Amino acid sequence: MTMTIDLSPVYDLEPRAFMTTPEVQGLEIDRSDLRHTRIITLPERDLDDGEVRFRLDSFSFTSNNISYALYGDRLKYWNFFPSGSHGWGRLPVWAFASVEDSMHPEFEPGERFYGYFPMCGMHTLKPGAVSDGGFVDGAPHRENLPDFYNHYTRVSADPSYRADFENQQLLFRPLFLTAFLIDDQLGELNFHGADQIILTSASSKTAMALAWLLRQRNVKVVGVTSRSGRAFAKNSQNYDDVILYDEVADTLKTKSSVLLDFTGALDKVTQIHQLLGTHLKASYCIGCTHWDQAAPFPDVSAIPGPEPQFFVATRQGRKRIEEWGMRELQRQITARLLEFYGPASGWIKAARAIGADAVQECYDMVLASKTLPSEGYILSFDY
Repeated sequence: MTMTIDLSPVYDLEPRAFMTTPEVQGLEIDRSDLRHTRIITLPERDLDDGEVRFRLDSFSFTSNNISYALYGDRLKYWNFFPSGSHGWGRLPVWAFASVEDSMHPEFEPGERFYGYFPMCGMHTLKPGAVSDGGFVDGAPHRENLPDFYNHYTRVSADPSYRADFENQQLLFRPLFLTAFLIDDQLGELNFHGADQIILTSASSKTAMALAWLLRQRNVKVVGVTSRSGRAFAKNSQNYDDVILYDEVADTLKTKSSVLLDFTGALDKVTQIHQLLGTHLKASYCIGCTHWDQAAPFPDVSAIPGPEPQFFVATRQGRKRIEEWGMRELQRQITARLLEFYGPASGWIKAARAIGADAVQECYDMVLASKTLPSEGYILSFDY
C-alpha cells in the first residue's frame, strides 16, 4: 500500500460500523538490529471473560519510540507487549484506541481511550481496576512494570483532552511529561546553581517541550543542533541561543552549566564536558535521537567532569506522587500541557500515514533521521 500523507487534523474521527476484521497486522523489530523489521499478521481469537479488544484509531511515532527500542532491555520496554517469536519485539506507541469488542460489563463498543499499545492494528487487554476515568491493565506480566504505562484514560473523562489538539496530544503528551519532570527536578535542585542549561538535539520534540518550560524560569537556555534543525529551533523562540554541533568549541560560552543530552552520542557529550571543564555542574542523559551513535549501556567512565546521570522520568514521578499525591501531580501537568498545545501546534505539522507499508516506511524514515523537525507522524494500520 502506498503511503498517504494528509496534513489536515486527525481529530474528527467518527464511530465506525463494528465488524470482524479479516486480519490484524503489526510491526515487529529485530531486537539485535533495529534496522530489521517485519510486518506480521496477528492471530485472531475469541475474547475471554473480562477482556476488551481495542482498535488503534491513530498513534504517534517519533524518535522517542526509537529510544524505547534502544533501551528496550535496560528499561524493560520490550516486556510490555511480548512477541511470540524469540529475538523480536513489539514496540510500544501512544495511541487513541476504540473498543472494538468487549467481554467486560463496563466497556461498550465505540468508546475511546488514550494509552500505551503495541504497534499494531488491534490489541486485547484485560482491565483490572476500572474507574470513571479509565482503567489499569490487569495482565500479570505487567504487574512489576512502571504504573505510568499501565493506565488507560477514557477520552470522555480526560481533563487534558481537546478535540482540536488531538494531534498534539499524540505527539507531545508523553514527551511533555518527561520534560515536565526534568524541569521539576532541576528546579528542585535550583538548577545546580548553573547560569545556563544546554540542550543537545535542540529541535527534537522532547527538547522543545523542555526548552518551552525552562524559558519560563530565570535561566538561560542554549540549544545545540544540526544545520537541518537550526532554523526550526531558533524560530520556535524557545532558546536564548542556538548553535551547531561543529561550532560548539568556538561558540559555547564556558560559564556555569548543566548539560541535558538528547542525542545519546558519547562523542558530543564528551566534547562539551571537555570544553566546559569545572564549569559543568551536572550532566544528564535523556534520549537517543542519534541512536546509531548511542548504546543502551554506555561507558561514561572516561568522560571528564561530572558523571552523566541517566534520567528516569518515572523515578521523579513516583517522588512527586508520594509528596503531592497523584491528583495534584496530574493537575499541574494538565495545566501546563494545555498551555503548551497552542504553541506546539504552530511548530509541528502532523503527517497522516495509513496502512502497514506506510507504517513500516515511516519507521524507517524516523530511524534514519530523514524526517523534518517540523513534521510529526500520526499513523494507523487501518482506517
